[in-house]
Amino acid sequence: MEAKSLTRKTKRKKLKAEKGTDSGEKSFGNLPDALLEHILSFVSTAAAVRTSILSKKWLHLWKSTPNLTFFGLKSPKRKLFMDFVDRVLALRGPSNIEKFYLSCKVKDDPSRVGTWISAAVNRNVKDLYLELCDFEASFNLPHCLFNCETLTELEINMPYILKLPSSISLSCLKILNLYEVTFTDDHSTQQLFSLPNLVELELHECNWMNLMAVSISAPKLQSLDIYEPCQSSPASLGGCHVRIFRTDLTHFTIIGTLSNDYCLYESSVVETCISIFSAADKPRQTAYRASKLLEGISSAQSLCLTTNVVDVLDDAPELLAFPLEFTNLTSLMFESEESNLHSDGFWHIIYNSPHLVALQLYGVSMPKVPSNCREDWTLDPSPPCFLSCLKFIQVASFRGDEKELDAVGFLLKNATALESMDIIYSGSAHRDEGIPPTPPSLMASPSDPTNPEAAAAIRRKKNGPPIKFLVPLVYAPVLPLIRLTLRKNPVVRDRLFTAVLVGAFAHGFYLVHIIVLMP
Repeated sequence: MEAKSLTRKTKRKKLKAEKGTDSGEKSFGNLPDALLEHILSFVSTAAAVRTSILSKKWLHLWKSTPNLTFFGLKSPKRKLFMDFVDRVLALRGPSNIEKFYLSCKVKDDPSRVGTWISAAVNRNVKDLYLELCDFEASFNLPHCLFNCETLTELEINMPYILKLPSSISLSCLKILNLYEVTFTDDHSTQQLFSLPNLVELELHECNWMNLMAVSISAPKLQSLDIYEPCQSSPASLGGCHVRIFRTDLTHFTIIGTLSNDYCLYESSVVETCISIFSAADKPRQTAYRASKLLEGISSAQSLCLTTNVVDVLDDAPELLAFPLEFTNLTSLMFESEESNLHSDGFWHIIYNSPHLVALQLYGVSMPKVPSNCREDWTLDPSPPCFLSCLKFIQVASFRGDEKELDAVGFLLKNATALESMDIIYSGSAHRDEGIPPTPPSLMASPSDPTNPEAAAAIRRKKNGPPIKFLVPLVYAPVLPLIRLTLRKNPVVRDRLFTAVLVGAFAHGFYLVHIIVLMP
């Protein structure tokens, strides 16, 4: 009897479990197919295909998902991956593709990879991302890719030759990102850079060695980012002449050694970021190209420069005789290494920014006073912005050494229109060198220039909370843990609990004492 009763209970449990599963599956399965397809679009194609084993309803649902993603670069079994892509594209049917992402090693299968890309184009793909590498045979992207009328975003990451057709028609393309490709000829490359609806263009470590002169003249271009390779051989050969023509850029970034000669003609820029590293073999050539580039972005309202740009200009001092005229510039930032206030290149930019409102310096030093400085540490003449509109200066990575104190005092003495200065204090260098840090409680008011080392109200910022203030958090789990683990030994439990509690209170009083004594 007991065995029969136990069997009936087991059956009832199984029936209840199956009923609950069926109910959950039924409720999830009642969702519209369009919603389920939308859910599958957020997972990889391999995961979407696996859902076909859930039920008959899911058997073919993955075939209609609008996004296809194939990650094969790190696949340990390349043949299985290649066969999987073939089967998915064969079984999927003719429905349109919104996004197609493919990353794989091409090796000796260039025609196979080209067939996949063509299949995406034939299904009216809108966003296409290609990450291809390891080429063992000649490879060309299918020409139909560059005549796809539905494509809106294209990204190609391919350390290989980008062979373009003689005619390119990408009328809907808005975003183009190219990584590590090698351009082949001027004509086709210029077509690619002058598409009628192109809004964003990013060129990351591309090889320009086959090009002589190219224009970037997309009429709707708003964002242009150019990142040159760290080691670029064309620098010794003169590089490519890149003309940015008739564009209204909101954002412009260029980073590299200026191995190419970049010029802006009839173009305007709102925000610009420039990082230039002087080529050791031709520093003066880099300086002239940097000066030409700065002249082309004279309409910028916000400018971010690395201090290397200033160092480059110092390599050709004759360039400093020609004004740059940053008449619209209101915000100027110097990043990377500390700014040297003795540099003529630094002051050349400041003097030619008459409407500058905010100046941000990652670091600052003044080993020597500027060449046009009087004995009383005043500039002759003073930069126009220092006297009228420069309201805010920020100095980051401040450690408080003598050169930094001199530089900050010099700025406060000369920037008579200044309303506030922000100093972000960093004491890490002092701890590493064993030097006691100098607290940045420095200056009084910029209107009182008599004391360059005590001249403004400075808001001090810390990099993060000290570890000692986080230690009390340990006591929270320790106290209840003592009660739980030693509940069978009340004597030891009570003594240990009391000792830890006393220690917590003592540590708390110590931290309160430190906070009260803080400046």
